[in-house]
Amino acid sequence: MIIKVMKRIFLCLAAATVLCSLSCNGQRNLRRTPHGATINAMFDLSHQFAFYTDGRFASQYLKGQNTSMNWGNFYDIDFSNVNLLVLLGCDDRSPYSGKDREAIRKYADSNGGLVVLGDPGGKSQGSIAEMFGVEFEGTTSAALTSLRFAPGPVQSQGNATTLKLADPSKWTVLVSDKDNKPVLVMSNTGSKNVVIGSRSIAGSNPDAHDSINVAMWKPLLLDIASHKTVDVSKTTGAKGWNDLGHDETKNGLEISYTDYLAPYADAMFDITARIMPYMEKRMGVPLSGNMGSKIMLLATGGGGFSSGEMIALAVWWGGFPDKEDSMIEFITHESVHSWVLPFAEIWNEPIATYVGNLVMMDMGYAESDKTKGIVGANERIAACIDRARKADPNFNLYDIDGHSCKEGVADLPKNQVNELHWGKSYWIWEQMRAENPDVVADYFQAKRKYATKEVVTKYDANNTVAVMSIAMGRDMFPWFRSIGFDVDREKAEVKF
Repeated sequence: MIIKVMKRIFLCLAAATVLCSLSCNGQRNLRRTPHGATINAMFDLSHQFAFYTDGRFASQYLKGQNTSMNWGNFYDIDFSNVNLLVLLGCDDRSPYSGKDREAIRKYADSNGGLVVLGDPGGKSQGSIAEMFGVEFEGTTSAALTSLRFAPGPVQSQGNATTLKLADPSKWTVLVSDKDNKPVLVMSNTGSKNVVIGSRSIAGSNPDAHDSINVAMWKPLLLDIASHKTVDVSKTTGAKGWNDLGHDETKNGLEISYTDYLAPYADAMFDITARIMPYMEKRMGVPLSGNMGSKIMLLATGGGGFSSGEMIALAVWWGGFPDKEDSMIEFITHESVHSWVLPFAEIWNEPIATYVGNLVMMDMGYAESDKTKGIVGANERIAACIDRARKADPNFNLYDIDGHSCKEGVADLPKNQVNELHWGKSYWIWEQMRAENPDVVADYFQAKRKYATKEVVTKYDANNTVAVMSIAMGRDMFPWFRSIGFDVDREKAEVKF
């Protein structure tokens, strides 16, 4: 069963990852909407993976329309049933190929709506704009105004990108700054279906709370998609994450990747193969069933996810392949999310990265090396704990979710809960590891043996502490209560 979890990037010094909610094909957001849907939209994740691109833009600006995400080789898509293609970004380390640019040109010539958003720093994304005679030229902090769709003020997240037009007569300016510099333009020749502009004037947050300029974007997208008729009862042809183009198996590992990430495949095979024995030793048990049996490479340095069977990894995490310390922690983190199944942990994010720190130690990265830009595992753990101590110096004021456990002490403010959750979780494990260096392995061995689906209905704090008691060889309930856990041995389904 695929576990769907979405998470933000939490940084314990240089130490965290993200988990996103996905299912197993590129059509996951293609909805059957017979009452008024006219758009089959596609977003590209193959050149730059971002949690926002994976459905959030659609949720903000295309409600009621069919949307899908492409994961595989872009040039290999059949665009015949697509009438809106949105390109929000391209990492310069996985640039568009000549075949990709040709496919985009042919798609635009078919009257399909095309949106290209960028900024002056993105050469690859800029290459697509330049195909149409537009350059992401500079930036402006001046007030922006919509001149056609929902005329009036336009919001920008930071400085907006200004555009240079090779032939201004071919473009209608939709948004400009107070100096009349274009920020968003639409072609006014042919089918009038190409829109190019600043990335800053559309949402970008993974939780999609920044639905800026909705009144402008909704009618604009409908307009440029209207020049091509599609069958909304059929799929767009996007390549799913099970159709990346390359599936390779080495040393018992199966890795999938696109053409664009082929240069990094060998390095990912190598480091993953080296990590696995250390990880299994630290966890004390093998992976559950088929969990974590497949690895997918993502064109990003900013995160990944685990869906149980599939582990998706950012190929440039922490400066990889030039540096491997953070990648060790990252791969371990995502793998642990699969390892702990079928029951997630009460400290699901912290324990995954904590084990990653232990594996870093085992692989020679216990200490920092500033000359090489390496932040050692000991420093990462200590820094995470120290940040939490600012809110709870002795770790006896709050539980790991920031709820007060002392009379007269208010619950922790929401903006401080995350650091407390991570730091206190690390501190708890460090206290136990000082007494029992093999506590992680002993804990997961006990969990695998005693916390079965036949016994446990909810793997809560009570069951967690019961399993921990087995691992430590003594009743841990009094200690956990002393540090703010509202636990009761009698309420635990796991008995010891």
